[in-house]
Amino acid sequence: MSHQRSQPESQAALLRKSLLNVRARYDELRRETTASLRRCRTADEVALEPVFWRVAGELGQKEQDLALVVLLFPLSLQTEGAHFSFGRYLRFALPEGDGAASRFRRLLDSRDRDELGDRLRVVLKLASRVRNSVDWGVLGRDILWFFADSGSVRRNWAQDFYAPQAALPVPGAAP
Repeated sequence: MSHQRSQPESQAALLRKSLLNVRARYDELRRETTASLRRCRTADEVALEPVFWRVAGELGQKEQDLALVVLLFPLSLQTEGAHFSFGRYLRFALPEGDGAASRFRRLLDSRDRDELGDRLRVVLKLASRVRNSVDWGVLGRDILWFFADSGSVRRNWAQDFYAPQAALPVPGAAP
């Protein structure tokens, strides 16, 4: 039984590390080199850009939806935190008076990749007003696994957004 748990956990850790490498390659590029990616409005447009394939490396060939993750890179800086949770990040970063709960609910109800991308863009732009860094290894993995049959990404985001819990440090938060 423990072997079954360790395999998905090691797969998740490997994917997280690969995504962090993609983000690091993105961060190494000059602003004018990434301009073509910033002008893209959809993941399909990103996948047609030569710079995407330089950044994506081997992971771009394995993960069809990696272009969606890269599309969102310009909206938030990279941070690493042992306890990063996108649901918790949004709970603290989205402005309350802006209908945060309804925006979050619409995000969870995304039916396809394009809708998810559009809704993530909206919440990341709103959240960046307060906090502007996320753990792209964790968020990227969640995006790639968002439509998995288990629905665990949606459940985890919802639990961390709605459920009260002990205060954990939020990466990018002001002390």
